[in-house]
Amino acid sequence: METSSTKVASKWYDVLPSAYNVPNPSYVGCVGIGGKNYWTDYYKTKEEAWSKLEELKLDLGYMLIKTKQDEGYFPERAKLIKEKYDASGRTNGLYSGLNMNNGTLSNNAT
Repeated sequence: METSSTKVASKWYDVLPSAYNVPNPSYVGCVGIGGKNYWTDYYKTKEEAWSKLEELKLDLGYMLIKTKQDEGYFPERAKLIKEKYDASGRTNGLYSGLNMNNGTLSNNAT
């Protein structure tokens, strides 16, 4: 299990069927944290598997684990762009040309 101070690239969870080509599959809960996967036992219904998956997430401290995915891969860049956007006085959501100093935006669509 990852500690809460370690930032992994991503985390995910899901309930998966034992097979996609059978009419009544068993279901298993899976949690992926970084490069490690954790599994529940197989259950007859999806609801049972979701319930056990929630227990597994609690046992692993899933909600406490910090990821790079949660903050974005380039948080510093996003902050700089937001600051430049706010300073430009724009309200239309266009970020084009924010790195230009004392320049103008072209109205030419080509």
